[in-house]
Amino acid sequence: MNVLIGVTGSIAIYKTCELIRLFVKRGDNVRVVMSETATKFITPLTFEALTRQKVLIEKNEDWSGELNHIDYAKWADIYIIAPASANTINKAANGISDNLLLQTYLATKAPVLFAPAANTNMYLHPTTQNSFKKLNIIQANAGLLACGDEGIGKMAEPSEIFLRALREVNKENFWQNKKVVVTAGGSIEKIDDVRFISNFSSGKMGEALAKAFYIKGADVTLISSKEHNLSKEIKQIKVLNAKDYLNAILQENPDYLIMAAAIVDYKPKYTPGKLKKEQIGDKFCLEMEKNIDILETLKNKTFKKIGFKAERDEKNALKYAKNALYKKNLDAICLNLLTKNDFGSDENEIIFITKDKEIKLIQDTKENIAFKVVDAIRYI
Repeated sequence: MNVLIGVTGSIAIYKTCELIRLFVKRGDNVRVVMSETATKFITPLTFEALTRQKVLIEKNEDWSGELNHIDYAKWADIYIIAPASANTINKAANGISDNLLLQTYLATKAPVLFAPAANTNMYLHPTTQNSFKKLNIIQANAGLLACGDEGIGKMAEPSEIFLRALREVNKENFWQNKKVVVTAGGSIEKIDDVRFISNFSSGKMGEALAKAFYIKGADVTLISSKEHNLSKEIKQIKVLNAKDYLNAILQENPDYLIMAAAIVDYKPKYTPGKLKKEQIGDKFCLEMEKNIDILETLKNKTFKKIGFKAERDEKNALKYAKNALYKKNLDAICLNLLTKNDFGSDENEIIFITKDKEIKLIQDTKENIAFKVVDAIRYI
């Protein structure tokens, strides 16, 4: 992907370095165009070192080659202006192009994203708010600003801008207006108020799936017992136990449920407060009962249900997965052999199983596996 990044004069410019790094790490081609004001905050050399490409500024625009706003505009698959000052946003919304950055904006046919960074009063000014309605804006965050004021105006985090850009380029009509709920992490079942039973699920696969569905254009909710660093546009619901997961799923009522969370099979009898060692004695014998089987509880629901099954028994794993597929009335199940990738791994290998086919998704990063799972789910 060819990513063109426009940089205006703002203290938030330091975040643009991290944004560029995210695209470069992914293997994208990145070029930068800077306003003259931006060069007062950081030199073009910094961005040239990060991108290995010449930065386009007023002083070096060259019509004998490609270092000009027309060629840069044609080259881009997406144009991201980050940080975008209030001045730039208001000019862009009204078609004013009195610098290279804005001339590039008018010249490109690629989708354009604006990541505002401004003082709160400038951000909330009616003129700026009206301009936002005309442009594709990534909402700023609230907090302590460089000027010392507290309020909205902090440029969105690089990870948010990165995900939004990927969504802009990769979204598919099929997933738009589809509500997808992804569960992640391991359920936490209390023994008392300071102890619990859980498992080693890291939540990484669920997080990767939430990102993949979001990038493909779906309306995504992630239900998890873990903390995840995601876009504000991905709704997150923090839960603990199996009952919390089930209630959250029912409340969301999705079109697709991706059950990547590892739910504890048996839960202890809960005792309020804290059990004392003097009460327990030398041996701690827990009274356990069978926990809720969420997918079996939901088997009569009409939305699409995709389960995950982790197994260590390679010989019988496929049989166990197929049994779960039919017993819980699933549309598909993802079989994960823990003998190849244990909990917490950054990679995975999955067999995607439906009632009439099996698709082996060979060893890859969880991010890449997630996209393959999304594509496979589309056709069930």
